[in-house]
Amino acid sequence: MRRFLGPVVLGLGVFLLVLAGMLRFYVADQLIKTPIDQYSQTVAPGPGEYLDPSTLQVRSADLVALRTLKADVPASDDDTAVWDVSVVLSTGDGTFVRATLDRVATDRRTAEAVNCCGEAVDSEPVRHSGISYKFPFDTEKRDYPFWEGNSRQAVPAKFVSEDEIQGLTTYKFIQQIPATELRIQEVPGSLVGESAASVQAPVYYQSTRTAWVEPRTGVIVKGNDQSLFTLRNSAGEDKATVIRYDLTFDENTQRAQADLAKDNLAKIDLITRWLPLLGLLLGLILIAAGLILMRAAEPAGGARHRDEQPVPVG
Repeated sequence: MRRFLGPVVLGLGVFLLVLAGMLRFYVADQLIKTPIDQYSQTVAPGPGEYLDPSTLQVRSADLVALRTLKADVPASDDDTAVWDVSVVLSTGDGTFVRATLDRVATDRRTAEAVNCCGEAVDSEPVRHSGISYKFPFDTEKRDYPFWEGNSRQAVPAKFVSEDEIQGLTTYKFIQQIPATELRIQEVPGSLVGESAASVQAPVYYQSTRTAWVEPRTGVIVKGNDQSLFTLRNSAGEDKATVIRYDLTFDENTQRAQADLAKDNLAKIDLITRWLPLLGLLLGLILIAAGLILMRAAEPAGGARHRDEQPVPVG
């Protein structure tokens, strides 16, 4: 029995070493993906202004943006996550200001846009690009093309610094969208300083967005959005504010995002560090034990072999 136990233990040790290597360098890459069944909400309050359509007066108010990200699980698959993301902007007392809806498909590993699955902005088919709503796993200190739904383009989010947010080391990125024409809208001429009863006025938009990202998971722990929508006259001058705001994730949202990042970090560490390390240690122990058992079995086997030799006669 001892003659067979050593090779078995040795073989099991080698198997665990190979398994540890596969877990670290192959299986981890296959398992570390954005979950398909994503659902999250972020709340971002802050000061702002909006054009009251009933009075055509610009009103100052405390505004709040509620963003809801909900996965379309049936449309998602092993490689692609499909999300419907709504953003509702309202005043602190619940007065509706505006809403947007973005349907986007992303690669579950890289967070890059995947052009499929009925992608659209406000129900209008739109081809997405760059990364959306999260950064990739193992985010680097470099610029990333980040999807911007209002202007419907990917604009570089530039790495700025490291910051400590909610007990986590995060990478700070800033995305700047220069004044961009979004559409033409019919408005009363008086609103933009024109004499005609109504005019076709261009709506312009500009924004500075800041994201604090936990780099290993790509989770945005904190976000800030400073945006301005204006109406311009025929001379290209900004004449009326449509919406202006400076919104930041509230404390509860930041804590929830930090908890999500920490939970994902624990899962990543389990796959990439602790399970491979356990396999490595057990494998080395079993290999050593197997070699000892095989060496201990050799003399006993050799003695039995000598005892069984025939005794010469004569």
